[in-house]
Amino acid sequence: MVQNSLPPVAHSFLTMSATISEPVAAPEHLERRTAKRRGIPNALINLALVAVSVVMSAGLAELLVRWLAPQQLVLVRPDVWQSVDTVGWRFRPSLHTTVNTGERTVHLYTDREGFRVGPEGRVEAPTRVLLIGDSYMAALQVEYAQSLAGLFEQRLPERLRRPIAIRNAGQAGWDPPQYLFEARSLFARDTFSLALVSVYIGNDVVTSRPDRIPPRLPVATYAFRLPRRVSSAEFIDAFFHPVNDWLKRRSQLFIFFKSRLQPLLMRLGLTAEYFPEEFRRSTAASSRWDITCGILADLARVAAQHGVRTVFMLIPAPFQVEPEVFRRYARGFGLDSTQIDLDQPTRLMREGLEARGLTVIDVLPAFRAAERAGPALYGSVDRHLSPRGHDELERLIEPRVVELLEQHDGSR
Repeated sequence: MVQNSLPPVAHSFLTMSATISEPVAAPEHLERRTAKRRGIPNALINLALVAVSVVMSAGLAELLVRWLAPQQLVLVRPDVWQSVDTVGWRFRPSLHTTVNTGERTVHLYTDREGFRVGPEGRVEAPTRVLLIGDSYMAALQVEYAQSLAGLFEQRLPERLRRPIAIRNAGQAGWDPPQYLFEARSLFARDTFSLALVSVYIGNDVVTSRPDRIPPRLPVATYAFRLPRRVSSAEFIDAFFHPVNDWLKRRSQLFIFFKSRLQPLLMRLGLTAEYFPEEFRRSTAASSRWDITCGILADLARVAAQHGVRTVFMLIPAPFQVEPEVFRRYARGFGLDSTQIDLDQPTRLMREGLEARGLTVIDVLPAFRAAERAGPALYGSVDRHLSPRGHDELERLIEPRVVELLEQHDGSR
């Protein structure tokens, strides 16, 4: 046959050509590889669509919150403080700026010594009242005119018929040791007619008595970084805190949900909130009460050496005044209410100070009555005193202040 007459090489070539020209099914693994290559771009496209959808939904939700339920963005301002030896920190002098801790944008002015003042500047008068305390007296949640210091400067001159100057030494984060250090310094260089010391029951009870506070700043800011060790606290500092700082300055949606998810955040340990040990019945016999009252008694002794009377104001924590706030804390921190005494710190501090012959004003009962009447005495985002809270506090303190200033004038 003709095929048999072909040379072996030609026969092989024809056989190969026929094989190539015939359709052959692709192996199964080639089909899977082809499908996989097609699937990768599709997956990326799907992920991109999901990401765009999430961003658009979040943007729409942000716009709706800003329109229907506007929130206050938090303006972190570590630059308003300066590090100072002995007391740790205080406001920078001659400030003219704004801050927002979550309630509203507030103007912040300070004088040449770093005392907070109104926009008109420092009031000069022969009768000077020294106000010492923590963030409740610094009052960065309200305008100066709405704060206790500002209200005193407006109302006391009307009652006493002469100018009154308030020196507000209140600083966020201070506690009784710093009050004492500051009082020693101020009484050594200026004269005062009266000293008002605010004792915030929520965190002013201390367990030790330092000789000084090293220089530092009261406001911590966080930057993204890699965790240094494997622990939940380290991961929170490296990731969640920076995210929180970034969002609270930019997203009203974040503020909206954060304020409504406080119990959950408490359970997860993702909030700066905490429940003070001093409200637990188990701490009633602690030495902390004697330590704190001893520090404050020394402050009063320093004032007395300069002919100045001292009044201690016991400022309640929000959960002492508002039952719903305490219930939120109880849910969030899993508190056993039978082991909690909401009156304990106020009672023990009042008794300890009075036992030392000191003048104490306890506003807790009056605050509870005022809260029931409304409106709120504390802020809704930042839980410091609201404008009404400062107004109520001033009205409760003013009669005693007027009485002591009149006595001071009569003794001169």
